[in-house]
Amino acid sequence: MTTDIGFPAPDVFEAELDRMVDLRLASRIAQRDATIWGPDAAQLAASHLGWTDLHTRAAGLIEQIDTLRAELADDGIDRIVLAGMGGSSLGAEVIARAHGADLIVLDTTDPMDIAALCDGDDLERSAMVVATKSGTTIETVSAASAFAQALLAAGIEPRRRLIAVTDPDTPMAEQALEEGWRRVFLTDPSVGGRYSALAAFGLVPAGLAGADVQRVVDEAAEVADGVRADDPENPALRIGALLTAAHARGVRTLALAATDESLVGLPDWIEQLVAESSGKEGAGMLPIACESVDAAGFEDAHAATALGYLGPAMGTHQPISGVALSYEAPLGSQLLVWETATALLCAGIGVDPFNQPDVEAAKERARAMLQPDASLTAAPAVAPAFVDGPVTVHTMDSTPAPDTEDTEDSEAGEVSLAASIAALFPSQDDEDEYLAVQVFLSAEHDEAAASLRELLARKSGGTVAFGWGPRYLHSTGQIHKGGRPDGTFLFISADPATGPTVAVPEAGFDFARLQAAQAEGDAQVLADLGRRVVHLTLADRQEGVAHVLGAIEALPDPPPRRPEDEDVEALDDSDVSDASETTDAGPAADADFPDEGREEEERLR
Repeated sequence: MTTDIGFPAPDVFEAELDRMVDLRLASRIAQRDATIWGPDAAQLAASHLGWTDLHTRAAGLIEQIDTLRAELADDGIDRIVLAGMGGSSLGAEVIARAHGADLIVLDTTDPMDIAALCDGDDLERSAMVVATKSGTTIETVSAASAFAQALLAAGIEPRRRLIAVTDPDTPMAEQALEEGWRRVFLTDPSVGGRYSALAAFGLVPAGLAGADVQRVVDEAAEVADGVRADDPENPALRIGALLTAAHARGVRTLALAATDESLVGLPDWIEQLVAESSGKEGAGMLPIACESVDAAGFEDAHAATALGYLGPAMGTHQPISGVALSYEAPLGSQLLVWETATALLCAGIGVDPFNQPDVEAAKERARAMLQPDASLTAAPAVAPAFVDGPVTVHTMDSTPAPDTEDTEDSEAGEVSLAASIAALFPSQDDEDEYLAVQVFLSAEHDEAAASLRELLARKSGGTVAFGWGPRYLHSTGQIHKGGRPDGTFLFISADPATGPTVAVPEAGFDFARLQAAQAEGDAQVLADLGRRVVHLTLADRQEGVAHVLGAIEALPDPPPRRPEDEDVEALDDSDVSDASETTDAGPAADADFPDEGREEEERLR
């Protein structure tokens, strides 16, 4: 296991690392010292540090998982569906993917996904893990209700196919115990959702699907002593210090790519962990889960972006920022190290890692739209601008009119779909700006939309984040609303009148309406915060996605970020320092940085 670090000002990085060591932050986190994040955060932190020693308490849980898996197999059940959002699903998903386990993750309200689950021929061999820490998560509760109804319709007793993972005394726990569900795993309330990958939320679904969860826990245990040590070689301290020093220097985007096949999916888990923990009070590190080291936004990352290699440093990329890290370790070690490093980052920038103060606003707006007398399109923040083929373009009140001169196909004075999208592009003169694409469609059936992130990054020349809705609401949604106010937002959703009609049992609305309310609710909250927002509604999913992709592809390419004749050395192991060596900034030491954060940098010195 090695930790490689690249930083353009080694004295600044070393000063922050020494500060964290001198304050004994690593050992104090392991000892559940709630004072690390300041007096305002102490009360909440005191009840959210149970994740630090989960590897020491997993034996009994793993035994229960193995027993239940054998029982399910005896009953002919070999298809495990996980209904959960954010931290209640992402940990299990990355563990299952790393071990090749076939876990079906349902973290959506898309009616096509719900219909496929409920109408399939696989119900006979299916069980659902219903994972919700609060016991009230609307997406999870709705999916579980629809699944139970489908089982009843197929003549299958639902209670024998439902498994709950939730905190004690939640509505879900009470329902599951009262109805006699197959198994109820009551979780430790002191483990926050996004820090729960090594708790029942991560281990139960992945283990039931066939992942070797004992191995994951053992991998975490292998690194645990090093993670709690106040030692400059502690990988969590090194990563936490690097990100803190980078944040102070104005490098506040972290592009992540897995270079180890066993860590595929880890960028998405880290994205949620870092974004929701650090993105508040106008601060935070914006993580971007990139497709590969050769993807746009990683290989051409700009001066406000750090590169994070999950595995060995690979490729020919030297970050303009000069900030990079590479951590080579198995998955279980990665989980514990990144949890600790994120908590250290939050201590370094002065925010509470365990709250999410800006998440509730979008939920409240969506709930209001789900009232029987509410309209999804009557809200004053939305103005239907125009229709372009299968796409209706809504420009939110805070968003300026698009500049039609940027598109080749538009005649003078004509507003186009391409121009509306281009109006959201990050400024070439402000590398703090970013574009977030929020897609409320099916990742399974509308997979072409996944190419939007890299295409928009290539066409805009800027930082582009991507999220499937409503999944991202429980991940990057916090930093979009509570972090730095430099984001622009492109929403894409289907017209709720199209597609299958799948009712949410006993709710008074269907999944299409729920999905539309979640999209519109979040778009309106962002517009109310003064963010630039464009919302595209598709009358036909397949044609609509293709139309949007075509409009973006027709936009001109931006100028290259680096001059073509600039000699840039590749990032490899010679350009970064190993955990056992003195930090060497390498060839990036003279890189230019934005002025933002210089005062905080001086504090670190």
